[in-house]
Amino acid sequence: MDVGNIYLLENKKMTWGDWGDVLWAGISPHDAFSNLVCIERTGPFSPPLYLSNNNFIFTNEARLLFKHSSLRGLKFLYEIEKKRIVKLDWHNWDDKQHISNYLDIDGEPEDIILKGRNDYELVDKMPIYWLAYIESKIHLFIDKKSKSNNPSDYIFVEGAGECSDFFIGVERTGIYITQKAKEWIDSTFPKHFRYYLISKKQENCESLSHL
Repeated sequence: MDVGNIYLLENKKMTWGDWGDVLWAGISPHDAFSNLVCIERTGPFSPPLYLSNNNFIFTNEARLLFKHSSLRGLKFLYEIEKKRIVKLDWHNWDDKQHISNYLDIDGEPEDIILKGRNDYELVDKMPIYWLAYIESKIHLFIDKKSKSNNPSDYIFVEGAGECSDFFIGVERTGIYITQKAKEWIDSTFPKHFRYYLISKKQENCESLSHL
């Protein structure tokens, strides 16, 4: 099946590196007791949809918007438990300042969440979250000889066999989306993600090989 242009979807590039990534997406580990994904993040700000620990997370508002779109390939498995919400109004911080002006950075970025106090009142005020599941797979060729850090330069589409706008990469982990899905996400949730165009493999690319 010819799926047209494909893009690798990643969270927006954050100020403050890994610290900014944790502020934006938190962490979403599997709960050992329930074996389900749970939400651990900062609040009250939350993006309406984001990637966290390879999980595609939608607020209920974003889920309803998706259901009214014509996009294919996402199923919502369950409402995610909000296990820990740390009150940190970082969204109003001056991003031109160093992160150490706001946080103790002697530890690891995840310590923002893991060592933060769970605000039970804020838990109730945060959005309802849903875990999105992508069933369709996409096969990729990876150019191991490339020295580029840009996925567009070393990842290539080998083939996708299902009618979907969302795919999980087989040879290289990640969420890959069609042009149609990119346009919907970018117009509905602008400046929330980065997109890397993943071209089709050319038959004469001798340097490409499976990862």
